[in-house]
Amino acid sequence: MSDAAKPLKTRESSASTYANVDRMMELASESKKAELPPPEISADQPKDKTMWKIFLQLRPFLPYLARLVPVLDVALGPLQTAGMSHEVKETIAQSTTKIQSIQRDLTTAVTSAVEQQAVQLKRLEEEMIRLREAAEIQLRAQTLLAEDLRTLTRLFRYAVIGGAVLLVALIAMSALLLTQAAAR
Repeated sequence: MSDAAKPLKTRESSASTYANVDRMMELASESKKAELPPPEISADQPKDKTMWKIFLQLRPFLPYLARLVPVLDVALGPLQTAGMSHEVKETIAQSTTKIQSIQRDLTTAVTSAVEQQAVQLKRLEEEMIRLREAAEIQLRAQTLLAEDLRTLTRLFRYAVIGGAVLLVALIAMSALLLTQAAAR
């Protein structure tokens, strides 16, 4: 890596870098001078030099002019609008009326769309209420059915137990009758 391509870390090396840059600029300007025609051949050069001299003389006044431009804009604004032609004013008025009519159309379209959506939302809400009521009725019917089924199973259990007791009693009586008949 060459010395010019290495990163610079000290003041001395940065000063030498600036010297290198200055040297490169001198070389570039010398090459441009060699390419440019001599001053005697160019006819526009004296005018350009005087123009630049004038601009350089106006340079200290630039901050004041920059502050003066907004003031002039405020002062000359009404005069500019007064100087507009009648056709320009008419086209502006026509475009504003078109914009207002489009805005009204959009407002009515949006309003009607919002109203339609509100009606649809109301219908959906009513449908949801009906579905909720139907679901509650279905739930009540299911709970009643479950209670009836429990009652029925309990009744069936009691009937089976009662039948079993009666069967045992019948068997016991039949056995007692057979023992008495065999004893005679």
